[in-house]
Amino acid sequence: MWHSGKMVAPYAMREIELTEPLRPLALREGEGGAHVLVRRKGRPLARLWVSRAEHGAELSVDELDRLIRGVAAEAAARHSLREALLGEPERQPTPSLTVAVCTRNRADLLRRCLAPLVALRDERRHLGPEIDILVVDNAPPDDSTRVAAAEFAGVRYVCEPVPGLNFGRNRALASTTREWLAFVDDDAVVDRFWLDRLAEGVAASPDAGGFTGPILPLMLETEAQLRFEYAGGFGKGFDWERFSRERWNDRIYPSNAGRFGTGACMVHSTSLLRELGGFDEALDTGAPLPGGGDIDMFYRVVRSGRPLVYLPGLLVFHEHRRDMPGLRKQYYSWGLSVAALMRKSIRCAPETRPSQHRFMRWWLRRHAIRLVKALAGRDVSPPRLVLAEILGGIIGYFGEYERSQKRIALRRQSVIGQGLPIASCERRVET
Repeated sequence: MWHSGKMVAPYAMREIELTEPLRPLALREGEGGAHVLVRRKGRPLARLWVSRAEHGAELSVDELDRLIRGVAAEAAARHSLREALLGEPERQPTPSLTVAVCTRNRADLLRRCLAPLVALRDERRHLGPEIDILVVDNAPPDDSTRVAAAEFAGVRYVCEPVPGLNFGRNRALASTTREWLAFVDDDAVVDRFWLDRLAEGVAASPDAGGFTGPILPLMLETEAQLRFEYAGGFGKGFDWERFSRERWNDRIYPSNAGRFGTGACMVHSTSLLRELGGFDEALDTGAPLPGGGDIDMFYRVVRSGRPLVYLPGLLVFHEHRRDMPGLRKQYYSWGLSVAALMRKSIRCAPETRPSQHRFMRWWLRRHAIRLVKALAGRDVSPPRLVLAEILGGIIGYFGEYERSQKRIALRRQSVIGQGLPIASCERRVET
């Protein structure tokens, strides 16, 4: 994918449905390759990368079939066997659900995000309660978000005056009466089968505390987007998984909660969120601690004793950072958030200290290996990105969570001093 240290042309986004006849895959002028999502009856099975440099401008049916078999044959066989034994699954009724989009000053992205959600809502009206779509406007500088939300019939709008993503999430929690609360990022687009797969998941695992799913790229147009996705991106694969309180023979579980999913697409039991005291507002604050709120909640859900279920079909497409400076900030924020969460967990739940320390040793060893590979030119991430994540981890370890708590207390006082209401959910930091 890289030549002489420079990225090739953008990659096309393609899909292949295995129940339909294969056709040659042709790249258009200016496309350096293709990112191909392989589905069977709409369900994602695998993905593959097709490079113009390696495969030419057009793949024949035979060559494409060979590549697909290499990544999807086993998964397709499992799906076929399940279908033969159990028959075609019936469409499940829509769960009692609010879908919240927390946003700030990104009206065009919000419109792109809301359009497919509204379409899914309308298409499933005959299958149960209509989903409630809620836009949470976080400390808005103008009324552009309110105007954009009003363009979609039936979409509710609320304002959260305190800046910070977890303040917005808690505003959504305070604003719903539904059994399940889903969060979709404003720079993401849900898959056309997203609501069907969620309905199946709720029906199969009604005891779950939450659900997550895969995050795939919406486009791959820039070096930053390609590097990020080729390095793994937000993807967690296409295998169903149920994360319980403990895992046999895993000495750092569940401290490495990043494996569970990503906040760009997560669904939680509303009652459990309230039992846990809502989202920790000292996380996902924007600068200087712009992450961690989703991972913290995954960790707390699992430790509560309620399982977290990863649904391969709960798929969203995300617009990744477009430039390298933005990607570097993202890597830095990951390291910062991981270490801040570890320090929080040790303080709030001292019994987790051994597993947290084992996790940090594993994390440091993993990133040291990555850095060595990057310096040797054998890692898809350049050294500056790996170093940014390590630097974030060091700063996060030495008191970032405590500093963030102090900053957030000042934010709350500022808003209360203006006479503005903040979300009425209990604020706790227990893990």
